[in-house]
Amino acid sequence: MKRNALLIGAFVIFALVIAVGAILWLSGNTLFRKHVPAIIYYRGNVSGLYVGAPVTFRGVSVGQVDDIGIDVDAATLKARIPVRIHLQPDALNIKAKSGEAMDLPALVQRGLRARLVAQSFVTGQKSIELDFLPKTPATLLAPPESDKPEIPAVADRFGALIDQVADLPVRETVEEMRATVKQLRETLGSVQQSLASAQGVLTSAAQEVVKTGTESRQTLAAATAAIQQVQASTTATLASITKLSDASRDMVLGAQPELQRTLENSREAAEAARLAMDRVSALTAPGAPLRGDLDSAVRDLAQAARSLRDWSELLEEKPNAIIFGGRRE
Repeated sequence: MKRNALLIGAFVIFALVIAVGAILWLSGNTLFRKHVPAIIYYRGNVSGLYVGAPVTFRGVSVGQVDDIGIDVDAATLKARIPVRIHLQPDALNIKAKSGEAMDLPALVQRGLRARLVAQSFVTGQKSIELDFLPKTPATLLAPPESDKPEIPAVADRFGALIDQVADLPVRETVEEMRATVKQLRETLGSVQQSLASAQGVLTSAAQEVVKTGTESRQTLAAATAAIQQVQASTTATLASITKLSDASRDMVLGAQPELQRTLENSREAAEAARLAMDRVSALTAPGAPLRGDLDSAVRDLAQAARSLRDWSELLEEKPNAIIFGGRRE
């Protein structure tokens, strides 16, 4: 009986040793380490954040989430989410110029901020990431009696975008898109009808073009035949003109001696006429002997003409004057 009790006690002690060793191994030798508590207040949604979520600094694990609560203001009914975390001091070891390690409030003054980040887009789990953002204002929401240092929270990288998307008039946008799609369908229908009409017009135009092309080819063939006929006639006419020109040239060449003789005779006749005119001019010149004789002859002819005129008038008055004679009264 005593032996069985001893065996049972030894087994229980061995099991306790194994359990403690497992706890120490699973805790990563952090069970007896001193942790730095801190608190982070969030005003928005912290969906996906859970107790035990890791707290990282640029990808390096420096702590984890211990508790997530809710604080509601009774007057304004505004809620804030306090998230209590603990940090490992040896993991977040930042020293000042003097060589001493800086405490958490000093790090907050230098720009230490907390931000929710997504661990996985599939599961939707989130973690807390710490980083230095000196240009980000530090908004502290912890009450004055709080005994834990606060790390200011900054909005998620996609939080502003999500808020803007949430504020978008999705329903109105969808209705406008539907109306636009309907107008596009109507426009496409009108365009299709216009295209069908245009296709009919183009078909008719193509038929007219084909018909016009056929008629143009026929007209071109007729014009080509007419041009060929004109060309043949022109060739014959040119041949006739060439023959006539050759005959005329031969005739001119044959008649050239006669023409030369005719020209010489004409020159001689012209010379004789010129001499005759010179002689006439010399005879009729004032003071010439023949000129006086000509003047006397002309006067006698004029006097004889007057006598003949008087005699004719007398005969008209007295036809018997030829027999009995007489004078004009």
